[in-house]
Amino acid sequence: MKRPPLFLHLKIQGQKWVPGCWLPLFLLVPLALVFLIVLSPLVFVAAVVLWLSGRRRRQLRIARTALGILCSPGGIKATLDLFCSTTGLRVDVSGPDEQVHVSVI
Repeated sequence: MKRPPLFLHLKIQGQKWVPGCWLPLFLLVPLALVFLIVLSPLVFVAAVVLWLSGRRRRQLRIARTALGILCSPGGIKATLDLFCSTTGLRVDVSGPDEQVHVSVI
């Protein structure tokens, strides 16, 4: 099995010097869980609104299919494989005055 990435290095170079930022990716997992817990009531309200509207069949079928794919063992494995394959990713964006470098380690 592949090893998941550990750090994200962000460096912005512009007219003035700014030090690079190292972000441990394992700290993002608890933040993502909190974000999902906070948004779950909004998803419930949206489902109730769709249920009460006349267009609920098509949207509910699409939502059920998407959740079935994402929550299935194959979907979870594909998401984990995608996350693990980002190790070694490097994105460099240059503008006329600034440069942004993002590295996943």
